[in-house]
Amino acid sequence: MLYGLTISLVMPCRNEAKHLARMVAAIPDFYDEIICVSNKSTDNTVAIGRQLEKLYPRFHLLVDDRVVSGIGYGFAHMTGISRAKSSIIVCADSDGTYPIEDLPRILGIMKNRSLVFASCSRYPDKNIPFTLQLGVKVLNLEIFFLYAIIIHDSLSGMWVFERSVVPSLHLTEGDWNLSPQIKLNAHKYLGDRFGEIKVTQRTRLGETKQSYVKTGLGHLKWIFKNRFTQREGIQSAD
Repeated sequence: MLYGLTISLVMPCRNEAKHLARMVAAIPDFYDEIICVSNKSTDNTVAIGRQLEKLYPRFHLLVDDRVVSGIGYGFAHMTGISRAKSSIIVCADSDGTYPIEDLPRILGIMKNRSLVFASCSRYPDKNIPFTLQLGVKVLNLEIFFLYAIIIHDSLSGMWVFERSVVPSLHLTEGDWNLSPQIKLNAHKYLGDRFGEIKVTQRTRLGETKQSYVKTGLGHLKWIFKNRFTQREGIQSAD
């Protein structure tokens, strides 16, 4: 509990067996609930997760193996979010790149700015490869021209929001596109109660599950298509 608030941490997870136990052991005590959602893991992620459930009462391992073209990042997030019980939900990748220990500062800024949803922006950051920064800048520009919205990190994988706003997010995308969708929908439905807060990215644990060029082109296409369509409703595994 932090600032009198209960807090759930939701993490999508695929083939993170090598460092899952170490990562969970380092999660700060102010997280009341840790929900790790395995998606199509082919290593020992699920088995290790079951062991961790016995060691840490606050840890829960869920499995959602739905995919879109082999990707289930969005499905894992939606399932975790739908099961979270705390008043504050923190979503972050399970590769250790996002500073989940920085939550006290983030919540303080959210309170001062009257935010109910914060997307944690990694940019600008000279330590992140130039090609990745360039790709995100292209997507940010596309969002600006199509939606008239200024977003500094359209692909941030760390978000902090009040559980009460979940119905307003209208999440539908089961693949990587949940990342731009959650920000665009938060801005659309929450207005000035949505904002970005700068964080510093850390060195990832394990190897990336993404093909950056393929994923980037997919985002480019989805952002354009989404501008002229509207889909609503949050999905979760049965």
